[in-house]
Amino acid sequence: MLFYYAVLFLIALAITGCSSGDKEVSKEDTSVVGSEVDEASSDKDQGDKEDKDKEQLESDEPNDSDQDEVRDHTSSSSKDDQLDDEVSQDDGVDLSAYSSEEIEYARVWQQLGPNQEIDSLYVAKISAGTSINPNHEDASAKYPEDVIMLQGTRVVDGAVTYSGNGDGTINVYKVPARWDDKLGAKVDKVEIKESTEMIAKDTKKVSIKPFSNDEIVELIKKIKLNE
Repeated sequence: MLFYYAVLFLIALAITGCSSGDKEVSKEDTSVVGSEVDEASSDKDQGDKEDKDKEQLESDEPNDSDQDEVRDHTSSSSKDDQLDDEVSQDDGVDLSAYSSEEIEYARVWQQLGPNQEIDSLYVAKISAGTSINPNHEDASAKYPEDVIMLQGTRVVDGAVTYSGNGDGTINVYKVPARWDDKLGAKVDKVEIKESTEMIAKDTKKVSIKPFSNDEIVELIKKIKLNE
């Protein structure tokens, strides 16, 4: 009988031990699974963070359109600075009160006028078809286009006869300030015709340069139009 109870006791102990072992294994398995889940979650979070950091870096990098915009802005600023430099070269004298024609007359004389110390600057507008030598209209060649003649008060001041091209250049005609006719001599109409035809054809293209505005203003004040 005692042997019977002893066997039962041993069996009970064995059953209890197995149950406890299963629980420990189950608990250990659960712990391992939890650890693996945490690791996977951590890896996923790390990956998401890296992706976000990469996207942030890409968004911070300037794209082609941004670089073009920067270049355009730089180019525009450079052009504005260049324009400011050009304006500053005009020595601060305002020419807006004068017409473009007045400024042109003064600049042409400033560059080509034989004498700058003049009392007045006379301006004559001559239409195309007018005789180049007004003293001998019957023999003289005609102006092929409208021209401007600038003269000083005296013959020694000289003259400049030209036509404008509208692009900062002019065509200069070699017309004398005064036509000399020999007194009592026979007029050589052939010579007059040939010489004036040469004047009409042999023009010189000249680029007019801007000069100091204060000097231009002084010449403008001396302009007198020949009606």
